[in-house]
Amino acid sequence: MSDETTPSVAETYRRAGYEIPEHLGSAHDRHWPALGGPGDWLDGETRRRIIIETRNARNCELCRRRSEAVSPNAVPGNHDATTDLDPAMVDAVHRVSVDAKRLSRTFAEAAMAEMGPGPYVEMVGVVACTWLMDVFAWALGVDEPGVPERRPGEPVGEIPEGTGDVGAWVPQELEKVRANVTRALSYAPLTNGSWRGLVNEHYSRGEQFGHLVWDRALSRPQVELVAARTAALNECFY
Repeated sequence: MSDETTPSVAETYRRAGYEIPEHLGSAHDRHWPALGGPGDWLDGETRRRIIIETRNARNCELCRRRSEAVSPNAVPGNHDATTDLDPAMVDAVHRVSVDAKRLSRTFAEAAMAEMGPGPYVEMVGVVACTWLMDVFAWALGVDEPGVPERRPGEPVGEIPEGTGDVGAWVPQELEKVRANVTRALSYAPLTNGSWRGLVNEHYSRGEQFGHLVWDRALSRPQVELVAARTAALNECFY
């Protein structure tokens, strides 16, 4: 039996010949494994299965046919699920993963009626983190990071203090201290921490977001051009 341990995500990048910034590799090594542990509403195994279904949705025949239809609701059928997640969760994961631009309040409310607002919000966060990690790997030409190992423990299971109805699709922090996008997943603080932790290192860098001049490889205008073009191509008009 080999004594060699599984390399960290950042080490995988380095072995492929990429010397990515230390802050970025550290964020990946910290937040990706955390998704294998319990969150606020879901246990570690459920979160792992959401990652698996997020990736599986990219090759789902039902999702493909729905993407070609005027409305996804016009195409009935069953998803090509590879996990034993509840069918409502599978449908939500697949829809959020590959057809996010056509989500609606009606869809979100129906999904939350099935699983509850907490699990729905946490699921969205896990899907978002998975896409960030996978697209970064694709850009480098390396394999997607392996599904995080399961960590034992139970979800918190408590409504976060200071959250409620703010008129959005899901409950959020009642007090807005920054942009709405920073509190969108606040009903699942642990997952939101992973998501915001990754976003901060890839893009906003905390307080630097308020600065017009960034001392990075790309200037602030260049970064915003990439961000705006990427959003437009994905039909995200936030």
